[in-house]
Amino acid sequence: MYSLLIRPLTKRIADNDKASSIALRYFKFQGKIPGGRFVSRMIHGNRPGGLEREVFGLQFYNPVGLGAGLDLAGELYNDLNDLGFSFVETGPFADLASVRKAIANIQKDPQNDILAPCISGDYFRSFCLAYDFFDFFVIDISDNPDMDLFDDILDARLSYDEYKPVVVKIPEDLSSEQLDEITDYCMLNSVDGIEARSIRQIGYIHSRSGGRLPIIANCHIKTPEQAAEALESGASLIEVRMGLVRKGPRLVEQILKHLSDKNK
Repeated sequence: MYSLLIRPLTKRIADNDKASSIALRYFKFQGKIPGGRFVSRMIHGNRPGGLEREVFGLQFYNPVGLGAGLDLAGELYNDLNDLGFSFVETGPFADLASVRKAIANIQKDPQNDILAPCISGDYFRSFCLAYDFFDFFVIDISDNPDMDLFDDILDARLSYDEYKPVVVKIPEDLSSEQLDEITDYCMLNSVDGIEARSIRQIGYIHSRSGGRLPIIANCHIKTPEQAAEALESGASLIEVRMGLVRKGPRLVEQILKHLSDKNK
């Protein structure tokens, strides 16, 4: 149905936010249909054999997740997860009010699979408030690439009984020296991974860390071939966002099939 009704619209709309809004309304409607989630999961599936992997100590059914910027309010993660993703990154959340709203949604509709918030502001308080409700955390420093803010976050994590992974999301236009500093900080201070924005960054960080630092590829993946390239460059997981909006849920299925075929 998406290919017939929604894809022609999202392909023609140049504005990403408007196209995303149309796609979200469709997914929200689909989730409200009685049995819609069950049917969606049966059709799309997110557990193809041979693609399972452990990253950050978490078990992922496959390496493909949904990037932040689509489920902005943390209200459609289960509906979107059912499209074949093994994890969903909600947000970004810039303040406590948006985090509280997402938590209220989770309490009403507990997540089926791995869920992470993208925190882009009021970092320390948002992290502490969200800690008990998410599986791992993405701290977005795209607007201010300063790793000093992680000191308080990592100290706070020590006070919790359950260890949960923390990932730093970096901007795309970093120099090699800045990538060195961020990678070294992560390696020395138990930051669990980096969400990188380009193939160049993925390859560089993978080499700098000796392959010991997990990387999430957030680099405009829109084809199965691009997904495979990101993994081959050193990413542990990949994220899709606008590719889903523009091409529909079938893109996830195509990526998983392509990766399964390459593993044979």
